[in-house]
Amino acid sequence: MVIRFRDYGKRLSDFEEEILVRCPQCDAYGGLRLRIAKILTVNSKQSSLGSIKRITCQHCSYTKQQSNAAKGKPALLLWQNNYIAQRNSSYGILDHFFGLPLWLQTSCSRQVLWAYNEAHLNFLESYVLSRLRERLPDDTLGWHNGSLASRLPRWFKLVQHREKVLQKIQQLKHRL
Repeated sequence: MVIRFRDYGKRLSDFEEEILVRCPQCDAYGGLRLRIAKILTVNSKQSSLGSIKRITCQHCSYTKQQSNAAKGKPALLLWQNNYIAQRNSSYGILDHFFGLPLWLQTSCSRQVLWAYNEAHLNFLESYVLSRLRERLPDDTLGWHNGSLASRLPRWFKLVQHREKVLQKIQQLKHRL
């Protein structure tokens, strides 16, 4: 049976409506009460660049919103995030709005496997499970290299890591 993955040009920013992070207030108790906090887009009708992000924790009622000066500006650029993850293994990957550690991350094949939320995990799982991966040209841009599937790291795409990656994705799904 051939499992097919079609890349319809989904970008990483398409998964930013909800980002699961470690709550900074619950985390302050020495890691005894690690809880999930959600970073949500407040005004989702606008573009992702102009949207305001708010973090909330349902367990301790921690809430913080981006200031107007920081509206739409990431706290960390992606390359800075990767650099920090390589140098500081205690935090791993940080969200780029508030600089908080992502809830869904684990080590895999000497790299960090991470996802923003369940939809992002499902996307990654469907990519890894597929034996046939197809890319389709965008209607307006044609062939381009901006989709999430085209930006996945090489170690993630390799057949030799497939079983390990799928196992780690299942572990992350159990954390939800």
